[in-house]
Amino acid sequence: MAFSATARPSALAEMNVTPLVDVMLVLLIIFMVTAPLLSRPLDLSLPQGRDTPSPDKPSILSLDVAADGTLRLDDRPLSARDLRVRLDDALRSDPKTVLTLSASPDADYQQVVTALAEVRASGIEQVSWRGER
Repeated sequence: MAFSATARPSALAEMNVTPLVDVMLVLLIIFMVTAPLLSRPLDLSLPQGRDTPSPDKPSILSLDVAADGTLRLDDRPLSARDLRVRLDDALRSDPKTVLTLSASPDADYQQVVTALAEVRASGIEQVSWRGER
């Protein structure tokens, strides 16, 4: 048994990407040639819209309870007694009135509960809490 001193060239361990690049370039050229041909306008005949009445949106009131206990309805200051009157008026003008309630983190909890009780007594059914972001 004789050993040969010359080493045989081994197979390359890496993949030859030249054919892959050639195929990708051919595909790129095909897409570049065909893309302008595909951008023709479409003729659409849309139906005419009807004048349908939009659903009535409820009026939205904003009630804020400040840290010092003052109440503001739609950015207008008012007392706890006037709150009930204003809420009753708003509910009479629009029965679907929605109220958003916001309270300062430093506000007295009793003031918030009192304001919420007045809202509930006025008959407004949809009340949501508005928080700070």
